[in-house]
Amino acid sequence: METLLNLNEFKANTHSQSGEDGILEKLFQTLAIERGHFCEFGAWDGVHLSNAYNLYCRGWKGCYIEGDRKRHEDLLRNITRSDVAKVCAFVSVSGDDSLDNVLVRSKIFAPHEPIAIDLLSIDIDSDDLAVWRSVKGFRPRVVVIEYNPTIPIDVFFENPAGENKGNSARSIFEYARSIDYAMVGTTTTNLVFVERRTGPLPFRCFELSDEDLSLGVRYFFGYDGTLITKETGPMTSHAMPEFLVAPWAGSIFKQPVSRYFRQHDRGRVRDWLNLVSSAISAGITSPLEFARFTWNKKIGRGHTAAHK
Repeated sequence: METLLNLNEFKANTHSQSGEDGILEKLFQTLAIERGHFCEFGAWDGVHLSNAYNLYCRGWKGCYIEGDRKRHEDLLRNITRSDVAKVCAFVSVSGDDSLDNVLVRSKIFAPHEPIAIDLLSIDIDSDDLAVWRSVKGFRPRVVVIEYNPTIPIDVFFENPAGENKGNSARSIFEYARSIDYAMVGTTTTNLVFVERRTGPLPFRCFELSDEDLSLGVRYFFGYDGTLITKETGPMTSHAMPEFLVAPWAGSIFKQPVSRYFRQHDRGRVRDWLNLVSSAISAGITSPLEFARFTWNKKIGRGHTAAHK
């Protein structure tokens, strides 16, 4: 039987956050894509924690999109080649700033030809999944998309439109599978998908499963610091109260971060929550690290370490 590559074994950072550079380098090397096209939005300055900058340095063309004007100015200083567009826009799910329209305006891609993108990197801490759903004008070969790692593996959760909560790995995975993408890489911050339409993949393909979980109430954090409680299952709605009653103690569990600081000091909130949410997730949920990423059953069964 042909040995399939486990891309998680190639994690390495040149500029990425959690090993994505190594995964992508091996992935495109295996697919014989030496110099392709990328689109990265939520691009920051084009270098910091970028999933595309390593490819840019290797001669790839494409488009960076960043909505914050100060960061976009940094992007212009860092990314100087004329065959890479540097767009200042907040990508939306519809209208003039939909991803389809932004890419056409970038002039890197011809307006009357199919947009060919080998890598789409999505990192906006909010409507990441909704934007991917909205794409109609192209079908990227590879998608790297951020998920909220504090959300338990059995929870379907999509970011409420325009808010900063994030999306669960489960919801992203199920959408990707529905449009015929396979999950071939996982990091502590991103999921990596490859489209299947071109034929059998030379990579191990993972599926999310956690046979030991029991259904019930789950607790997790939004990117803005909101503590969220949600029943498991795809049909339940989310709730974001300021106070929660801890079911095991009958006591009040207050939001760990006040509404003011959630809205005005999000960067520090996220740093603080990295510590707090890890402890709470480990104690009162079944977080992603207890999930099993199982090898596609058509090939065999196995598992790999899940997210941080």
